[in-house]
Amino acid sequence: MRSQTSMKARVRRACALSLLAATTVVTIGMASAPAQAMPPGDGWYRCYVPDYGWMYCLDV
Repeated sequence: MRSQTSMKARVRRACALSLLAATTVVTIGMASAPAQAMPPGDGWYRCYVPDYGWMYCLDV
């Protein structure tokens, strides 16, 4: 009977650790996601800058 109780405790511990690991991965993934910046106001437009990619530009 004792080995059955010990086995249940091990299974519970493994499930708890798995849930903790999954929660940690999701939390870190959400925190490290790129920020979603809002487009700038009037006068700004999307432009492509070589070696940098797409960004917002303003003619001054």
